[in-house]
Amino acid sequence: MSITILQKPGDIQPAQSPIIFSVVTSGSTAYTASEFQYTANLYIWDGLPQNSGSYIYQARKFPNASGSGIFDFSRLINSQIQDLSAENPSNIKYYKAEFGFQYYSGSQLVSSSVLTQATCSVSGTLFKAYDGYAVFPDDINSTLYTIDSCYPFMTDMCTVTQSIQITDTSQLGSGSYRAVPVWRGLTDAPYVSALQVTASYANGAVNNANFNITEIANVTTSRQVYNSKGAPGDNWNLLPTASGGFPLTSYVIKAVSGSAVMTTLPYKVDNECYYTPVRVAYKNKYGQFDWFNFYKRHDITFNTDQRLYQPQLGTWGAQTLTYSKFQTRQQRYIVDATEVLSCNTDYLEEGYNELFKQLLVSDEIYWVIDNQGNVRPLTIQTNSLQFKTHVNVKLIQYTIVFDIGQPFKFII
Repeated sequence: MSITILQKPGDIQPAQSPIIFSVVTSGSTAYTASEFQYTANLYIWDGLPQNSGSYIYQARKFPNASGSGIFDFSRLINSQIQDLSAENPSNIKYYKAEFGFQYYSGSQLVSSSVLTQATCSVSGTLFKAYDGYAVFPDDINSTLYTIDSCYPFMTDMCTVTQSIQITDTSQLGSGSYRAVPVWRGLTDAPYVSALQVTASYANGAVNNANFNITEIANVTTSRQVYNSKGAPGDNWNLLPTASGGFPLTSYVIKAVSGSAVMTTLPYKVDNECYYTPVRVAYKNKYGQFDWFNFYKRHDITFNTDQRLYQPQLGTWGAQTLTYSKFQTRQQRYIVDATEVLSCNTDYLEEGYNELFKQLLVSDEIYWVIDNQGNVRPLTIQTNSLQFKTHVNVKLIQYTIVFDIGQPFKFII
């Protein structure tokens, strides 16, 4: 008896959405035997691609009405992606699967050895899963190559012109703003040789700089994502922020493969703001970070939560009853504080609607305080947003409310 894989994922999949394998027996009707089940051994690991170790999950599936066994490994794989993206910008797992079967012949359990090992279409016996999700109407097992219009950048920001300040940074600890995949081995992603920055200045001058992606040539590294500098505040030493005394007004970041430009990310530089901007970084659907500047008014609301009790007044244990002038009828015994950040956007392009959907469902959000990598974690409080279009509303503007995750009072 043999097992045929009818359906398998693409080379790279989002771990929070279905990762489907479908298998069926061929040349036999053994799946009608007593308690017939398809079996699967699932390997999940990171580091070097050849270091899979032993399988960590075993799964069994009864055949469906069509005789197939359909396995969804997404939750098992996603459970192994535990790092924060800010701490591990290359938050990607390798995985592979082996399939067999078992059934009863009388009282005897018949179990196969591994009959079939799932193979990736390009890179051998392993697949990769990133810390993200697919969206409707993507097909089952859609890959990053088909669902990402900005590929190889792991963002959807190429659909809009981003507004940025000259002092903005794109650094979050060891992570960075713009992520480019460098999957192992070398052939399972289009070869990105460099990120090219073209800057324009108020006097019409233009400057170019290249950030070479040297990690692609280093097959021994376990890093899966190349993180590039994405903002002037990241200490661009190859690209001046002024030319002939005239300031930087705009720039584009291009993914370059040889002499071909693959994708372009446009930026507009705003040098003056009436309000102090709030710069927010949030994990997008590819498990990497997008940045957004809230340029209009923001407010911080300081709230306290307290518990009270009524202490006994007076010195009842003494020979006579007296009371202290410091005693009170009500005493606080638990006092905590929360802070709420309310931000207003500037007037936006309609394309930001799709990006704000990813902000609303993001599970990792930070308020970027300065260009030294200092941040305050946020939890989004806004859970409903009526998206506007230029047809219905000429000027698109939103208010987003966050809970600050590190409030005034430090309690462990």
